[in-house]
Amino acid sequence: MFAITFAAFYFIANEIVLHTETQFDTWAYESLQPLTSPFGTKVMILITTLGSSDFLFSCYVILGAYCLFIKENIKQVFDIAIIGIIGNRLLDLMKYIFQRHRPLNPLVPYVTDYSFPSGHSFAAYTFFGLLTYITWKTQIKKVWKIILSVVFLVIATLIAISRVYLRVHYATDVLGGFCLSMMWLVLSLWLLHKIYRLFLKKRDQSQK
Repeated sequence: MFAITFAAFYFIANEIVLHTETQFDTWAYESLQPLTSPFGTKVMILITTLGSSDFLFSCYVILGAYCLFIKENIKQVFDIAIIGIIGNRLLDLMKYIFQRHRPLNPLVPYVTDYSFPSGHSFAAYTFFGLLTYITWKTQIKKVWKIILSVVFLVIATLIAISRVYLRVHYATDVLGGFCLSMMWLVLSLWLLHKIYRLFLKKRDQSQK
């Protein structure tokens, strides 16, 4: 998964962002244009709010509280905090490196930071991807794990699409956000698992 998403992110960043290939982004805008309407815009504004930093911060707090007080799993609380906090700094770094400007004529005002990769896309896929990972660690039936995973994926994807619909991002921005999110989730969960196992090993050795 890491290798595939890294390759996709590299392709998008190199061929499309740095070399300004616009065919795919133009096709995406033209495909969404017939669907644009005042009602559709209101719906997309509501959906895009689910990927905002304020909303997702509240979700992280609730998820952390659930893992701490209900599941009593301090490790998961630590993992959630690390993935959320460092993930945001990684996103800021990527935006600063590429400095891609936003599309012209957005349907919502007050969007001023850089465009690539999409922060809403990255944040949504990171949070709901983490939620999917935690869900598969529970003891609920497999069928519910699959259903919830699909629901989480659909929500994150709708948030990503809303950014293109509202013309605050190019389609390649949200694809870049998705790829960066998957890379970060896979790498961070792998590293955190390794660190935790190393901690347990050292603790066991000190107790002997």
